[in-house]
Amino acid sequence: MTAPSGEDRRFPIGPLTPLPAQERRPETLAAFAGAMTGAVEEWRALLRSCAPADLARTYRPGAWTVQQLAHHTADAHLHGLNRLRHGLTEDGFQIQPFAQAEWLRLPDAELPVSDALELLGAVNRRWTSLLRGLAPERFAREVVHPAEGRQDLWQLAHKHDWHLRHHLAHARLALGDGGLQAG
Repeated sequence: MTAPSGEDRRFPIGPLTPLPAQERRPETLAAFAGAMTGAVEEWRALLRSCAPADLARTYRPGAWTVQQLAHHTADAHLHGLNRLRHGLTEDGFQIQPFAQAEWLRLPDAELPVSDALELLGAVNRRWTSLLRGLAPERFAREVVHPAEGRQDLWQLAHKHDWHLRHHLAHARLALGDGGLQAG
């Protein structure tokens, strides 16, 4: 079996798609919570025994390293949690995007991946508490993304569930036979 290339490497679990209307139900929130928790555990298991050279690997030329993927994923999950909380409590909340690549140039992106995993775990516990503890009707509230437009909190939760698994797949590719040393 050959390693994926091109678009398959950019989107190894497929691109993000809209959440269908029929999926906006209580079981879906529980499924998001379970999938997010599973992805965080898979992140921990994947990175548990990584050597520094492993953390410097990428899944395609010019891509983020495994270390950067871990820190980005934790940052984005925290950012997503804040978006969700604002969306639950403020009408018409305008999402503030963050400069993802620039954040990875900050000194905290050089911290051990264990720090990223600790943050990811703590943030995910808050995500799952909200997903499991709120009435599904609350997820009909909308936020506004400057590039993506209006979206309900169902789609926001769907996006962040996908995002955890999307970058986990990138890290797996980097650590597999098709990974590259960053250069």
